[in-house]
Amino acid sequence: MKIKAKELEELIEIFKKDYSDLDESLAEIKLTQDKWALKEIIGHLIDSASNNHQRFIRLQLSCDIEFPDYKCDEWLKIRTHRNMKFSDLLNLFICINKLMADIISNIHESSLQNKWHVAWDKNSSFITLEDLITHYISHIKSHLIHFQDRLDEIENGIR
Repeated sequence: MKIKAKELEELIEIFKKDYSDLDESLAEIKLTQDKWALKEIIGHLIDSASNNHQRFIRLQLSCDIEFPDYKCDEWLKIRTHRNMKFSDLLNLFICINKLMADIISNIHESSLQNKWHVAWDKNSSFITLEDLITHYISHIKSHLIHFQDRLDEIENGIR
């Protein structure tokens, strides 16, 4: 798991390096109702981390857990990330993911096959801790691409 933790740390550093000077006004732009603003993308990643924090810990304490699923659209409606400063959101994203990397780094191998019982996909009624960690990191990677694509859209629309 140390390799996975290092991968997450590297993603955090890339995000920090690439976006720490992002103009606040760009982060607030919502191109259309169905396209997330940059603040919403990073807010979604913070919400994902806060949900997965609980899962990563609880799956080390029990072989099987039942825990609510994360309904990101509903969370986004309730959480108003666009009201926060982008720099605060970025700092929170960095800090919570440093915590996640530390948790991942210290997970004992014996708990990696512990199961979270959830309708994960149509082929399985659970996901293991190991697969959840892999998914978590892939999720961040996909949203880093999403973030840059959205920023490009915004910048191209302004020119």
